[in-house]
Amino acid sequence: MNVQNQPPLPQPPRPALTQLVPPFSARPTADRIWLVATHGGAGCTTIRMSARDRYADAGRGLPVSADPRMPSRVVLCAMCTGRGLEALRALLADWNAGLFGRTVLMGVAVTMPLPKTPRELRKGALLVGSAAPALWRLPFIRGLDLDGFPETYPRVYAKMLKDLEAAGGTA
Repeated sequence: MNVQNQPPLPQPPRPALTQLVPPFSARPTADRIWLVATHGGAGCTTIRMSARDRYADAGRGLPVSADPRMPSRVVLCAMCTGRGLEALRALLADWNAGLFGRTVLMGVAVTMPLPKTPRELRKGALLVGSAAPALWRLPFIRGLDLDGFPETYPRVYAKMLKDLEAAGGTA
């Protein structure tokens, strides 16, 4: 049989990835955690500014490393609102279904939208966040809207980074 007449060899199927946030090819990095916004206004930029050299902002996209030996590590970010928690729940369902490919979910960060966030929303954050490897509930930062990013952040931001480092999230 002539080699030119043979059908092409089948290619291995590409892993199915979530369609809730578009995947993008990310440069492999051992020293940064990607912050993925589950919706607009999820708080990624505020978190990134708390430790600029440790976080990278993926926006509303899922970073997929081109190097299988060095998968992207991500934290899903959401505002503690009905819309934010629903977006987070949907992405966690996709993660649980294996739709993040080799990307590693390190945990979720839920930011409080008000100084006194309603109890139902705080409970919702605990419930939705319980499906993730880790949950960080970040407090409302007074003056962020008018004064810009603070000089010092609440302690839970440092705790989040420490937890990520302990889990092997940053070098």
